[in-house]
Amino acid sequence: MREDLKSQNLTFTEIAKLVGENWQSLPPAEKEIYENQANSAKEKYHQGLTAYKKTAEYRKYAQYLHDFKERQSRQYKG
Repeated sequence: MREDLKSQNLTFTEIAKLVGENWQSLPPAEKEIYENQANSAKEKYHQGLTAYKKTAEYRKYAQYLHDFKERQSRQYKG
């Protein structure tokens, strides 16, 4: 499907519409395969994110982000 769409030089909107139509026409059993893959990927992502948030690197980034937002806030207030 991807190669077919790629060769047609469609806009993003046109591609999204065609992909949506194809998704709607899939039988429920076939949709379930993709939904299960998506759920597995989502669960893996959340597990990785939870583990990352326990690291020193995350704490360092969170502090940097906090400081950055504070500087931006002060800069725009005057």
